[in-house]
Amino acid sequence: GAPFGACQNAYTSFDRTVYTLHVPTDKDNLLEESLTVLREFAYYTRIAEGDLEKERKVVLEEWRESKNAEGRLFEDYINALCKGCLWCERLPIGKEDVIKNVSAETLRKFYSKFYHPARMSVIAVGDFDENHVIQKIKELFEIDPTTISPLPRSAEAPERPFHSVPDTPGIVVASSTDPELSYGQGVIDCKRPREAPKTLKKYKRRAAEMLFHRAFASRTLKLTMEPRGTRNYFSASTGTSEPVPVLSPMQIAVSPLPGRMRYALQSVAEEIERVRRHGFRDGEVKRAKRSMLAETEIQYIEREQRASDSIAEEYVSYILDGNPIPGIEEEAKIVATLVPSITTQEVSEIAKLYDFSQNVVVKIATPPLSVFNPTYTGWSLAQSMMHLRVPRPRMDLPNSSEVAELLKFDASQEIEPWPEDVDDVDSRMALKCEACADRRLPRPPIGSSSYQRRVVECKGVPIPKRGESLEWEQSLDTVYTLGEEIILQNGLRVFLKSTNLFDDEIVLSARRWGGNSQHISQGGMFSSSVVSCEAQTCNMVAMMLGICGLSVESLQECLEGRRVDPNPPELGHYWTDTHGSTSPSDIEVMLQLLHLLFMYPVEPHATSAGRLSLVKLGLLAWRLSQNRDPDALFQQRMQEMLTQNHPVVRLPTLWSILRMNFGKACEIFNERLDKPSEWTFVFIGKLPPLEKLMPLLELYLGSIPDSGGGEGHTPCDINDFAAIARREVQLRQAVTPLNVQWPKQSSRNHVRLKMMDPKGNNVIVFPVTLKSVGTTASMEEIEADLERFFMLRVIGRMLETRLIELLRFKRGQVYGVRVMDDFSFSPPVGDVRTGALSISFECNPVEADDLIFATLAELDRLRSGEAAFTDDNAKAAKEQERRELEESFHRNEWWVTMILSNYFSRSFGITGDMGATMSVWWRTRMKTVETLTAEKAMACFHEVLPQESVNAIFMMCPKGKVMLADASPPANGNEDNPVQDNA
Repeated sequence: GAPFGACQNAYTSFDRTVYTLHVPTDKDNLLEESLTVLREFAYYTRIAEGDLEKERKVVLEEWRESKNAEGRLFEDYINALCKGCLWCERLPIGKEDVIKNVSAETLRKFYSKFYHPARMSVIAVGDFDENHVIQKIKELFEIDPTTISPLPRSAEAPERPFHSVPDTPGIVVASSTDPELSYGQGVIDCKRPREAPKTLKKYKRRAAEMLFHRAFASRTLKLTMEPRGTRNYFSASTGTSEPVPVLSPMQIAVSPLPGRMRYALQSVAEEIERVRRHGFRDGEVKRAKRSMLAETEIQYIEREQRASDSIAEEYVSYILDGNPIPGIEEEAKIVATLVPSITTQEVSEIAKLYDFSQNVVVKIATPPLSVFNPTYTGWSLAQSMMHLRVPRPRMDLPNSSEVAELLKFDASQEIEPWPEDVDDVDSRMALKCEACADRRLPRPPIGSSSYQRRVVECKGVPIPKRGESLEWEQSLDTVYTLGEEIILQNGLRVFLKSTNLFDDEIVLSARRWGGNSQHISQGGMFSSSVVSCEAQTCNMVAMMLGICGLSVESLQECLEGRRVDPNPPELGHYWTDTHGSTSPSDIEVMLQLLHLLFMYPVEPHATSAGRLSLVKLGLLAWRLSQNRDPDALFQQRMQEMLTQNHPVVRLPTLWSILRMNFGKACEIFNERLDKPSEWTFVFIGKLPPLEKLMPLLELYLGSIPDSGGGEGHTPCDINDFAAIARREVQLRQAVTPLNVQWPKQSSRNHVRLKMMDPKGNNVIVFPVTLKSVGTTASMEEIEADLERFFMLRVIGRMLETRLIELLRFKRGQVYGVRVMDDFSFSPPVGDVRTGALSISFECNPVEADDLIFATLAELDRLRSGEAAFTDDNAKAAKEQERRELEESFHRNEWWVTMILSNYFSRSFGITGDMGATMSVWWRTRMKTVETLTAEKAMACFHEVLPQESVNAIFMMCPKGKVMLADASPPANGNEDNPVQDNA
């Protein structure tokens, strides 16, 4: 029942290979079987010529996936950083000629030499009998290496290879351009050897480095928002990296504006110099400490709820890197003792580790300046000429001597200290709340309630409890308490569910009807209809201007050391969402943020011109990058062809970005928040007692005025749940449907794109229509609707497994296959759901036609009865569904997603009751899984993908490359449509 993927696979880095099996422990003998499988990996892997030939193409596909702009940039970076060392000659993925030509005998020699018992460790973490597992590991893995057959090992273990990296004389710059690179990137590495923090002194030094990076990040954020002088970069940061096992350089990373690489590097280096001369302010370091202590506190509080794989990875680091693992209890004591003792001076001293005089490697990469890239080239020229410097024809990249000059600061050069805080950071939010107190709704008269509360009960949905497995045999007629539903005086709905799954976590999500479908602009003579640029970017504009009445950098300072993670509202197709999480101890801070979000509309001011220019610059850079990235271009062209070029899939044009109306963007954002009565909030987790939580909900959420009336206005009678349900139906029916038209006939589309390295990406899309429920239906009809939906997901899982077996394990031509369904364009009301089922895989573009034909042929075999899903297929799918549901059931994020989604589901639109809606959802999900058979799966397959089903095939391939002829004629009579793209 385990799905194929990383959790059941392995990873290889420069100096290690780690095999991983993630298995449940509540099934008899499964743990023992898993350990036996690990032993097979370790000692008895078969390396036959036939196996090797099958696996070559699979590894080549993995290698080909790394041949994108980021992969090439990483390879160039390692070559520059580790010049003179084998690390840069032996990247983990390997070389193409080695993958194609290595012999089985060579692999057997490598395997028998390095897969030696004395060079292995077995790590087991989980809920099991410790003594039993230790005994089983000894039985399976304690073995005389010379007796392993058929590939015996030597009696003596081989030495672990070690490669040192030579020092770099002075400053070395490695520059490159890549036509597929999204953004320019600059990285400065001050090289130094990696050293495990095995003593308290070294641990304190490492902690001081972390504090430095946090405090410096706060400064660069402010400079990004409000630069001193000309804007040079989109973002900049510092860090302590570990790119290869033996190095831990002090790093600076910068994303410059086009044509501003020199000035971006210099401006960040100047900030390092500012810290070196004047140090940090005490307030900056204090906030950094508070943030670091808060993170450690979370880990300590939830020490019993840590995922097993994260603990296992700590042991891997201990065994292979020598990093200490004192355990979270001891580490929390160390942090609580050492961090407060670190002085501002000690943190500021870290700036001296950025020694730009020697052992420095600078990696610079940008898109090329070329007549074939005119917009980016023109932008770069304009930016460069602001300083009267014309860039070289192909690249505006400084060399080693130029960078050395940029990073050098003479002692006589004046650099002012960083300014002091202008106010008390800790009181900012409280003052904002006080300032809007006169605009809140007044409390109801004495004797009247400001909210209505009811307990939500439902049949069959059990209560999640930490450490207890989901009972699959339980009665679906048992009534459980799902949570509590509260309607506040302004009509805002709150759902509360208290769980003990995590000791320091409350997750929240909120939603209201209305999204991008309401903001499709009408096309003109020279333009097409499209979701307005203002609607697509309103949340970004709001963040730049400052939500909650505070600038983004001021808000970050307020939240440093607070265990809260808020997100601004974001428009989807049909609704607007916001999400967040908080610690129980900071729940009031989160509620204050939500209160301020609604109470302080955003609007552009004359003083915000610099921030809004950053929005335009960022959008322009993003839009241009979409034209350079083959994968992004392919997805865009596919969506346009698949939806008949529907406005919702079109990207904003450069012209629409340049003439964007920020006032309109603010109006759209504010309109999403002007009616709290249309919002539903769901809080799940370690909630405070209701007597403590309700006053906070009343104060911060219930007091938000609704724009539908004046003082004290109530949108509807909060005592009348039927009226609230009717309003819900009205809001749902008022949503503008997208009316996406799916293809009516089959087609085959070659999307030919310019690319540096040939890659193939293939997607087969089947439009799917499912009968659904309208505005009225019986519970039986609702259940049938949900069952069709759940069965489609199961069929997708079974098809994915079958195609992985065919294309990866039998044919050895792909690394993986994905089968997905998508109904996101389908409107929230109507008698049908319209969407698509897609099959996707990457491959050698020369083999694309052959693999697509094989995929369609396998589907035809299932349709004709020549092949069929077996009982074993159904059993495996059932087990995967059960495991996925059980793991999800014990996560707060899953509960908040399920409950909020059900509030906005078709079922709730009919029942108007969350208890009934969740009951039918749970009952149908359980029934679908437990009654799954091979016959039922085949019946659903024939219903969803009948013989005459329409399909649209999309193949990404290199432009200008000669492709092999089709291995077979197009299936289903598909028409071949070559689609050129000159990007």
